[in-house]
Amino acid sequence: MKVFGVVGWKNNGKTTLVERLISQLTSMGYKVSSVKHAHHNVDIDEPGRDSYRHRAAGAKQTLLATQHRWALMREHREQDTPKLEQLLPLFEPCDLVIVEGYKGAVHPKLEIVRHHNKEGLLADQMPNIVALVTDQPHLLSDLPQLDLNNIQQVTDFVLQHTGLVTSPAVHEVNDCYSPAQQLQTAETVWQRMQALASTQVKSQTLPLEQCMNRRLAEALTTPYDSPRFDNAAVDGYAFNCNDLIQQPDATLPLMATEANAGGSEKLSLKQGYCMRVLTGAQMPKGSNTVVMQEDVHLTNDSVTFPSHYKAHSNWRPQGEDVKAGEVIINQGQLIRPQDIGLAAAAGQAQLRVYNKVRVALFSTGNEVYELGQELPEDGIYDVNRYLLKALLTSLHCEVTDLGILADDFSTIRTALDSASQDHQLIITSGGASTGSHDHIATVLKDLGEVHAWRLAIKPGRPLAFGQLGSALFLGLPGNPVAANVCTLMFGQPLIRVLSGGGWHRPKSYPQKLGFDVNKKVGRREWLRVFQEQQPNGDYVLQRSASHGSGILTSMTRADGLVEVDEASGNIPAGSLVDFIPFTSFGMGDA
Repeated sequence: MKVFGVVGWKNNGKTTLVERLISQLTSMGYKVSSVKHAHHNVDIDEPGRDSYRHRAAGAKQTLLATQHRWALMREHREQDTPKLEQLLPLFEPCDLVIVEGYKGAVHPKLEIVRHHNKEGLLADQMPNIVALVTDQPHLLSDLPQLDLNNIQQVTDFVLQHTGLVTSPAVHEVNDCYSPAQQLQTAETVWQRMQALASTQVKSQTLPLEQCMNRRLAEALTTPYDSPRFDNAAVDGYAFNCNDLIQQPDATLPLMATEANAGGSEKLSLKQGYCMRVLTGAQMPKGSNTVVMQEDVHLTNDSVTFPSHYKAHSNWRPQGEDVKAGEVIINQGQLIRPQDIGLAAAAGQAQLRVYNKVRVALFSTGNEVYELGQELPEDGIYDVNRYLLKALLTSLHCEVTDLGILADDFSTIRTALDSASQDHQLIITSGGASTGSHDHIATVLKDLGEVHAWRLAIKPGRPLAFGQLGSALFLGLPGNPVAANVCTLMFGQPLIRVLSGGGWHRPKSYPQKLGFDVNKKVGRREWLRVFQEQQPNGDYVLQRSASHGSGILTSMTRADGLVEVDEASGNIPAGSLVDFIPFTSFGMGDA
């Protein structure tokens, strides 16, 4: 959630500018909230109204609800005006909060100047005023001066300054990433996904052996300690170290009894004696040290211990691993082999797990053909559907394969409408751009909501994200590499939330670059790389192949992706970069 302000001296038109900004931003698809800071005592209620009487009687908070809106009024009476940072968390997730007033706060602000004021410009007196909005010619200021009568110019400045739209340093001719394209940042889309997505799947109880790669639906606690009793960690001889201290020859008489694993009898150690114990056996009562059998000298009825033995060693106390009542596997955890073992140690024969996310998948394109069909001269086989189905399966989804759809508005509309009834996520490939045969975004807008479309990223600029009823929608580009990368970077965290795992982006690790990167500032890029071992044993990252969006070998020869953010330009070889191995996506190593 970004915050941007509008300030100005009294009667300069702050509210009118805020009103026009909100209208322009919402028409462009952004979700906007606003704060109005008033210095005088404003009351949105009227004396005599029932809600006013509640407040006058002393209610700290009063909620007024009507058919069209509700308002929560909070009394702070003799306290100071709330700080802006106290108010912002009250908002639901949105793209931008526009603040009118709060001129002394630290967020970036525009100053509107329609009349000269004897006190001068606020920009010379208040922090973080980043531009002037004015209809006056040639104000004496080094700040950018925006045309008050050009609301699109003002809106573009706000979007670019907040990072909601990227702004390359150089505007090239026919530059598909120029500000005029009004592309959205990857961060904006991730924020919208995080705000909209939640666990969408039901749960079921399964036998423990069927729970691998499922997410735990309720935290698992252990009913008892592990280990359940003090036990020997090695085969050897147990004794009390205080007894051995008193023996100058480090020798103790040996008891005839032996403690072994599975023995139900709780044995006690005679004072001044030692006892043979086997791994896993209950520690004899009164003992506190075990020495391995290889380290002692044994006679018929006594044991001589080494002088360098370590007191209180080689046994495991009760509850050393976990104690009764502790959570041993958290809700939302993807269950791994070691988690299966831990559940078994806690005596759990079955677990409550989430169902898999149901994903509807189809390809679009009149040029796309099914495997086994004879290709015409201008036809291609459907790569994406097979690639994505395999990828989604590896991400533990239940995939419904809806095949190939023609580039036809009605056909796509019918398919999306039907799929939204019984799936949590719909994924398409192709048809998400702006061509005359690209209908995905149009259908999405007609049936549901478009939350993001066309991003400042490479590969994957035409990506679309939206909602159809309760189902979320991800429209992928048609190029195979772009479809693959966008599924990893946007689909994987989205699926994780839907399946009960919470929002997390894949982990990255700093690693050295083995080649120069020539990149345009203003867009985020993911480079396909492999790890190359150097003669000194270090690893550097190298390009896996030619980096066109249709070069699928750039993925098959890669170990992962390098993520380069919008602010970065050219990066020389030897620099540390953010490397995301494919294993970070839950996919196995090659």
